[in-house]
Amino acid sequence: MRKHVLATAAFCAAATLGTAALTTATAATPAATPAGAPVPAKPRTADFNGDGYPDLAIGAHTATVNGIKGAGVVTVAYGSAGGLKLDTATVVSRATPGVPGDPAENDKWRAISGFGDLDGDGYDDLLVRHRESTLVLWGGKAGLTGASTAVTGSGTAADPKVLAGFHGVGDVNGDGTDDLVTRGHDGAEYGVSVFLGPLDRATGKAAKVWHRNTQRVDGFSVGISLYVGDMTGDRTDDIVLTGLGGPGLVLKGGAAGLAPGAKLQMDGSGGAGTFGDLDKDGYQDLVIGLGGRVSVQYGGPNGASTTRPRGIYGQDQRGIPGVEQSGDGWGNAVSIADTNRDGYPDLLVGAPGKSGNQLGEEHSGSLTVLFGSSGGGFGGTGGGQYLDQNTRGIPSTSEYQDRFGAAVVAIDGDKDGNPEVYVGGHGEDGYTGRVWKLHTSATGLTGTGATSFGLTALGGPAGWANFGYRLLG
Repeated sequence: MRKHVLATAAFCAAATLGTAALTTATAATPAATPAGAPVPAKPRTADFNGDGYPDLAIGAHTATVNGIKGAGVVTVAYGSAGGLKLDTATVVSRATPGVPGDPAENDKWRAISGFGDLDGDGYDDLLVRHRESTLVLWGGKAGLTGASTAVTGSGTAADPKVLAGFHGVGDVNGDGTDDLVTRGHDGAEYGVSVFLGPLDRATGKAAKVWHRNTQRVDGFSVGISLYVGDMTGDRTDDIVLTGLGGPGLVLKGGAAGLAPGAKLQMDGSGGAGTFGDLDKDGYQDLVIGLGGRVSVQYGGPNGASTTRPRGIYGQDQRGIPGVEQSGDGWGNAVSIADTNRDGYPDLLVGAPGKSGNQLGEEHSGSLTVLFGSSGGGFGGTGGGQYLDQNTRGIPSTSEYQDRFGAAVVAIDGDKDGNPEVYVGGHGEDGYTGRVWKLHTSATGLTGTGATSFGLTALGGPAGWANFGYRLLG
C-alpha cells in the first residue's frame, strides 16, 4: 500500500524498522487477522530508481542555474547497500532537458511536495509544486532524468484546476496504483480533487477524476492543507482535510468514491504532517505540526479513534525537553521513527527558529525527539532528547539563522534495519544550506558518526541555495 503526505516531512512508519527479519517458516504462515480488525499499513519510502533502496529528495529553491540566481533545483540522493550515495545524485532544474519552462532569476522553482508511483510502472515519481502548477518528475531505472509532465486542469468538474497548497499521494480507490490528491476548483467552488492513477505520461491526464465540492456536499470549506494516509485501517488511503478555522474532515477512500468520515479537532489550517501507528493498534495516526505545538490525531474505523482523545504536545509540558520560545517554530517539521530501537515509534520535531543560549545563536534551530511508549503518548516520564549543532559529534556549531530542523525525515537508506535521520538546515552558511545525517542507537539519536553535506557534494552549484529547506523520502 502506498502512503505519502507532503511535507516538510514525509511518511515513515518506522515501528518495524528496528525489528529482526522474519524467518522463512514464520513468513510462510502469517497469523490470521481477526475479522473486522484493522490491517496495519506497510511502511513506504521513496524509491525513484526501483532498486529497492530508499532515496532522499532535497529541495534547493534558490540555487543558481546556468548563472541565473534564485532559479532553483531539485536533487535526489539514491540509497544503496552502503547508504545514500552522494556522487550518483541527480540535480534537476528547469534547464534540464524534458522539464518545461526555462530558469528565471528568483523564480524559486521550489517545493517537492509528494512522491508515489503515479503511472504504475514500478518506479516512484516526484511531485514539484511551483506556484499554481504541479509537475510530475517521472522515475525510472536511471532515477529522475528530467522526463516530466505538468498536471494542471482546465477548471471543470471533470477536469478541475489544480491549486496551490499541499498535495498528497496515495491509493485512494484501492486499485493498487497511486493517485494524486490536491485542492481543486471546478469553475464554481473549491473542493478536493483526486486524479486517479495511472496518469498518462504524455498528457498528465488521469485515468479518472473525482472532484468533491466539499462546500456544497459536506458544508466544509477546504483549507490550504490536506493529508493522505490510511486512518481507517482498511489498506485504502483516506484524505484528511483542514478547514478554514474550524474542524477537520476525514474523507474515507474506497472503490466507489469518497465517503464522509470523522470530523477532527484542528487548530487553524495545519502545517507539516506525517503518518505512523504511534500506539500500535493497527490504525495510522496523523501528526501535524502547528508551529509551537504538535497535534496527534489517533486513527480509528471511521477515521478517528473513539477511545483515545487527540494529543497536544508542547515544550511547556513535563517530560518534553527544551524551553518554549516565541517564534521558535517547534513543529515546523515532524517525522516518526524508532530512534532508540525499543520497538515503539518516536516523534521527531524540528524547530528551525529556536535560539541558542549564546549571542550569535539566534534562530540557529534544534531537533527534539520524544520517545514513544506502549500507550502511544509522549511527555511525562517517557523522556526524550534535545539536539542542535552544539550537540557533541554533530558537525559545525549553532550560528545565527542556521535554521537547523527546518526539515527532518527518517529513512533506512542502506536497509540494515535501523533508520538514519536527516535534518535540513537551509540557513547554514548564509542560506547556502546543509543536510545532516544522524544515526540511531539503543539510547536514541547520537552525534557519533554524524556527517553533513551541501549541494555541491551532489554535483550542484555553490552559493545561495536554501538547500535542505524540504526533505522527502
